[in-house]
Amino acid sequence: MSNKVSGKRQKGADSPELREKDARSMAGIMGVFAVAVLGIFPLAYDNYYYNILETKYHFYCVASIAAMALMLFYGIFSGRIAGFFRGDGSEKGGSGFFKRILGGLNFVDWAMLAFWGANVISWILCVDWRWDAFWGTFGRYNGVFLITLYTVVYFLVTRFFRFRQWYLDLFLVTGMLVCGFGITDYFRMDLLHFKAELSADQHATFVSTFGNINTYTVYVGAVLAVSMTLFTLDKDWRKRIWYFTAMMVSSVAIIMGTSDNAYLTLGALLGFLPLYLFRTWSGIRRYLMAAAGFFTAAWIVEWANVKYADKVLGIDSLFTMFVQYEHFKEIVLALWIAAAVLTALTIRRKGEKDRIGRWPCFVWLGFLAFIAAGVIYVLYDANAAGNAEKYAAISKYVVFNDAWGTNRGYAWIRSMEVFREFFTTKDKIFGYGPETFRVLMENYYLGELGNVIFDNAHNEYLHYLITIGLFGMLSYMAWLGTSIVWMARNLKDRPEVAACLFALAAYAVQATVNLNLPVAMPVTVQLLAMGVSRQLKKKENESI
Repeated sequence: MSNKVSGKRQKGADSPELREKDARSMAGIMGVFAVAVLGIFPLAYDNYYYNILETKYHFYCVASIAAMALMLFYGIFSGRIAGFFRGDGSEKGGSGFFKRILGGLNFVDWAMLAFWGANVISWILCVDWRWDAFWGTFGRYNGVFLITLYTVVYFLVTRFFRFRQWYLDLFLVTGMLVCGFGITDYFRMDLLHFKAELSADQHATFVSTFGNINTYTVYVGAVLAVSMTLFTLDKDWRKRIWYFTAMMVSSVAIIMGTSDNAYLTLGALLGFLPLYLFRTWSGIRRYLMAAAGFFTAAWIVEWANVKYADKVLGIDSLFTMFVQYEHFKEIVLALWIAAAVLTALTIRRKGEKDRIGRWPCFVWLGFLAFIAAGVIYVLYDANAAGNAEKYAAISKYVVFNDAWGTNRGYAWIRSMEVFREFFTTKDKIFGYGPETFRVLMENYYLGELGNVIFDNAHNEYLHYLITIGLFGMLSYMAWLGTSIVWMARNLKDRPEVAACLFALAAYAVQATVNLNLPVAMPVTVQLLAMGVSRQLKKKENESI
């Protein structure tokens, strides 16, 4: 019986109907995986915060390995793998299982493979710590094993997953739950009883189902980026109401996360979105609404801080500086008025009448260049020129020293010392070994900060420079950069791709001060792979 079935399968292996059936089946497997990563993973926990890192790491490993196994089994039993070895499949796209994965690699694919290869080479050269470098046990589990999972998942998603916007809606629904728990934590409600055994001084450091506030900020930043982008681009007014609601909730949540890293996400969003939106009147007015919405959320948080001062954690950050500016309320009101006036004047403009051209984008680019130049000047003046006293009010942000950024300055300065003074040429190119940052800090700087030991540079790019070398850092930056460029070239009429692009751009900016953790990185990898997926939407009514 099995031979008869196999014969029928082989005979019709190249039929369009059978290829489409296989494509839909494999897309379904990767769709279930996407649901697990975007819809369940963010809420997963076991023993509250005590093993939150290990729990999410194990969840992702099990989910990704299960998806790989299902894809492999399907490839075997459907005959696609055998078809590859027989040479079945078209010459162009290739219907063979492996042919679809490896055929026609683009720049993003090569960058991903280079990043994986950098980890493998660094691991092979890391003779003394090979076991730990493979599993990442000296750091946050970002060893060769996890990077390999990311790599395989990337190729499976980009080759087989069929991107539909409802996956992002699911992501936002889960995000609203995460944000809701974060907001209630800010009001000291602790609905999930995560903080029952934590000391009082730790309550502001851990939040929602993500643990550390900086990791939480990475995730909520992605929720804010996706919701804000979809609000500004989606053509269905009913969906825009949903996206605006999600944007407001995530805006409140990211502010109440009390991490200054959140403002890098905000800067990336409000700074980069106009480069795409300012080509149409509808884009400009929705951008004004989005900006007004965020600043309204900031005003709501400030109102809550005053009204319920004895019940909230409170915020001591950049947030306090701008909401207490004497004309802050007037600025918020002016944004809403400008959005309302522009809406009244341009709401009926459709099609070509809605288009402006690219000149507003170039004007905005000039504005960003001016802001960047101003920031560079302030940093130079406060540090190299020795005029730190001029910036006393914001000295903890602009004066770079060991204490900067909760001792991030210390980690960065020591990292560059290690790279310059202790690394051989081989180490500079290939690094000391994946997740071996702690080894270096213990070898050269043990005891300098008392009992504090850094196992991460708290800057992804610098961390990779030390652990997997120039080759690893540059390949990682190339992977993020080429992904953004690819998505930017395929944005037309695809708001879901734009949402992934701006979420990734916000992540790339925030990575300058954050850690790469398996608590949040799996979501970023998923959004990136979905955004550069080759399975473009063919039919509006397809359900997968």
